[in-house]
Amino acid sequence: DAVVHMVCGGRVMAGTKADERGAFTMNMGTVTSSLLAPLLGNQCKVVVVTPLAACNASLASVTGTLAAPVQLLGADSGSGGGGLGGLGGLIGLIGQIVGGLLGGILNIIPLPFSVV
Repeated sequence: DAVVHMVCGGRVMAGTKADERGAFTMNMGTVTSSLLAPLLGNQCKVVVVTPLAACNASLASVTGTLAAPVQLLGADSGSGGGGLGGLGGLIGLIGQIVGGLLGGILNIIPLPFSVV
């Protein structure tokens, strides 16, 4: 039941509550340039707002906040791309952005969390 926020460029864009397994889905509303620009600039992260001790009593002595950078699903940060020198990944990313702008849905996933 941890509260999580999507923070982009220092601004809270959306929030939700995780289930007992820590899974969550967040509705960010309409895809706008105020979301897209920081997302493409790697300025977005998911932050757990709930104190860590409330999530797990064994974390009572841990100080800091859990945070994870985010990535557009399908955006490959590696050198893959199907032999196109990364061009295939870029084309897929552009396709997802255009689809998100037209359909209103971008699939964004958090990368591993760390204590900051």
